[in-house]
Amino acid sequence: MARKTLLKSVISMSLGLFALLGVADAATFDSRQISFRNITGAVEIITTSGDEIDISIRQGMIYQPVKLFEKDGVVVIETEAWRDAENDTCCDNRIRREVHLRKDRKMITGQPVDEDLFRHYPTYVISMPLDGDVEFIDARIKLDMDRLNGALSLDACYVYGETGDLDAAMVNVVHGSRLVMGNIAAGLELDLSGDADVMAGDVAMVDIDIAGPGDVILGAVDGMMDVSIAGSGIVRATRMNGPVTARIAGSGGVFIKDGNVNRLRAIIDGSGGVYVDGAVSQPDLRLSGSAEIRMKSVAGRIRHHGGGSVYVDGVLVEK
Repeated sequence: MARKTLLKSVISMSLGLFALLGVADAATFDSRQISFRNITGAVEIITTSGDEIDISIRQGMIYQPVKLFEKDGVVVIETEAWRDAENDTCCDNRIRREVHLRKDRKMITGQPVDEDLFRHYPTYVISMPLDGDVEFIDARIKLDMDRLNGALSLDACYVYGETGDLDAAMVNVVHGSRLVMGNIAAGLELDLSGDADVMAGDVAMVDIDIAGPGDVILGAVDGMMDVSIAGSGIVRATRMNGPVTARIAGSGGVFIKDGNVNRLRAIIDGSGGVYVDGAVSQPDLRLSGSAEIRMKSVAGRIRHHGGGSVYVDGVLVEK
């Protein structure tokens, strides 16, 4: 333990020495939580049955100072806020994608990732406990993460890559991001800005906010789904068992392939729509413009306020 404490102290005091020696940064911590802040680079997270976090940092083509320390039980990896040559912030369009996705899932859009960009920045290789938590704040990353029985919190300008199954996830990504996740045992919270794609397996419940043309693809949702779309965003679910609330301003859409929506509440302003190829109970619909609702079958009274069109099994329902 004394040797480990000394190693942590040395690394926390000065990582510049590693740069002068031309070797990789490395450290071990007794912790189950890790936080990445302001980083740009490739991140590989391997989960284990152990109780320590092992970190290895390989510098890219251009050296970038990295702070590595522990605070309140959380291991922190931090670099300087990122600017490009024109002093733009992180949110440009330079990250594109090419990734081998789990379960043969395919993303909707996106071109190969700009590998040259990531070669200039560090590669972070993390080995950590399976039941730990991972946090990213303002990150621009190429991500490859194993299954995690803890939570993933991701507030990032760009994310390209995939994760295994998760217990819970809070994901905030912007234009250009492409992320694939496995099954999520508990809740999933998604916030997409711009042309971003997120795909996940089965989830217990989901809260989705899309601003722009972002796409979300889900497996089965066995719980609540709450969707807000401003623009042309699309949400697709293989199956839904539970209540659904959809708020759409624009041409966005919610598509549910099968299941039982035991209460549908839709508020649509524009040409957007909700399409349920399954059973719906107690639909409460507030529509304007050319909004459209299509349901395979309905149990209970249809409450239809405003304009738009409502169909049940392909037949237009008169108000």
